[in-house]
Amino acid sequence: MKFTKFTFAVAAILVAALAVSCASSGGGNGGGAAKSAGPAGVWAFDDPAEETAGWELTPSEFYQYRGDIALSYDDATFGNGMLRLDVDFTNDINTEWSEPKLKIDLPKSINMKGVTQFAFDFYYNPSYRTTGSFKAKVFSNNGASVDSAADIVEDGEDAGDGFVKTNAVILIMPTAGFLPDMRFSIAGSLTDYKGPVFLDNLRWE
Repeated sequence: MKFTKFTFAVAAILVAALAVSCASSGGGNGGGAAKSAGPAGVWAFDDPAEETAGWELTPSEFYQYRGDIALSYDDATFGNGMLRLDVDFTNDINTEWSEPKLKIDLPKSINMKGVTQFAFDFYYNPSYRTTGSFKAKVFSNNGASVDSAADIVEDGEDAGDGFVKTNAVILIMPTAGFLPDMRFSIAGSLTDYKGPVFLDNLRWE
């Protein structure tokens, strides 16, 4: 078969198109991770059909939390999909650690080799409280030994309508093994916050 310059040009175009296609179809980790990044993708909640992307409340595991609570998908408040958590810490204003929990069972276990933190975008409205702060915790009931907590640093940017967006990070001790499930919590600390908080771009790094 005789190869011409035209033949090589067509081949080059096809290879480039295939490369772009593969890069754009990265996908996530199942369980609703909509973007490919890090060891498990990112739970970015871009697809309304996935709603909360497998995340759910686990009331039997709440710790010192006595308020009403609701978890939902919200793509109206800020114009893009997020997890919305409506909380009420008014009954726990004198409690240093009031902890409702979320959970997800992962369709594909996460390899924790080299992972050092869990990060996410956190939106809250300072006018919904008179005192107190937030903390966050991530752990697993099975598999790799992961159990760590951190204060949510509340310095952030104006997200509109009185909300503040901050980038939250929970550092973890490096560990070997695989993570088949996760527990994640936004805990109130000596706070009377009552209203929604929003979570986006949850990811292991």
